[in-house]
Amino acid sequence: MRYVLLSVMMLISSNVFPHNNEGDKKTDWNSYTQLRFATNFDDYNNFALRRLKFWIKSGPGFSQHWSFKAQALFSSYSKEKFFLQDVLGQYNFGSSSIRFGQFIPQYSLQRFQPDYLISATERARAVNLLIPDGTLGVRDLGVQYNLKTDSGRLNFNVGLFNGYGIKDYRFDNSGIMATQNLSYRITFRKSFLRLGYSVMYRKGEDLFLPGIVPDTMRYTGNEFGFDVNALFKSKVFKIQAEYLQANLETASANGYYALAEVMINPKNRAYVMYDNYTYGYHTAANSPWYFAGINHFFKSYDIMLTLETGFQDRAGELTNRTVVEFQMFFK
Repeated sequence: MRYVLLSVMMLISSNVFPHNNEGDKKTDWNSYTQLRFATNFDDYNNFALRRLKFWIKSGPGFSQHWSFKAQALFSSYSKEKFFLQDVLGQYNFGSSSIRFGQFIPQYSLQRFQPDYLISATERARAVNLLIPDGTLGVRDLGVQYNLKTDSGRLNFNVGLFNGYGIKDYRFDNSGIMATQNLSYRITFRKSFLRLGYSVMYRKGEDLFLPGIVPDTMRYTGNEFGFDVNALFKSKVFKIQAEYLQANLETASANGYYALAEVMINPKNRAYVMYDNYTYGYHTAANSPWYFAGINHFFKSYDIMLTLETGFQDRAGELTNRTVVEFQMFFK
């Protein structure tokens, strides 16, 4: 079945709907890959396909009010299995839209920055673990209302979802999840400041939440989570920070990061990131990570090479991770 779905996506991506005019296109597609080598200079050396991602979405000529997107992924991290990520439709009216289907609930700043645009090779641990479906497939099935002002300064979202992710489907689900997100952008000449927050309530049933509760346990009960974030960006400098927290009836976890980037020149960008995460069941893992890296652009983000190194101090014992990653778009 996975090969059938992949073939369909490739067939569509090879101009099933040809159009001469860019504004008349009914569908648009893209894909990229990230190839990685990672080492700790001791007992770990590994090549990996970090991701090979395909997506197809509606183009300007599809409809005045309707739009859609479907996205799939291959990754060594998921043992090369075909993973259908997004399948969504959207109805647009004025400054608002209603999104429905399988997609990521609007929550967190870094989670909604595309993988190919993030300077670091991975998102912060708190983002990966504490967004509503972080360990449950990231996506969920539900409906979400979106409001975006014409100026783009204000973004507001509220959604209702199953609450157990997409790694399995339950016909007898008794849980539910509600999310709400708000961000506001303040512009100064050639720079801007963006402030935002997200909140989430879930009535959970038999959830796998490693990083919050032990890997051997499943959680059933109420959960409340929140996120606050800030981003400042100018022509040559960018810094963002984010704090996330999840509160269960039996446990809690929180984390934060700060990421700073400097454009050295049009071909090179340097960055540093501080990544801190804390939960009660694995004290050694609570130590922060420190990362530094550089991105080299051969052709903007279409062809990019990243070199990153990081370390963690676990009770006086240093853990190192160095990554070389090559990124290429196929369109």
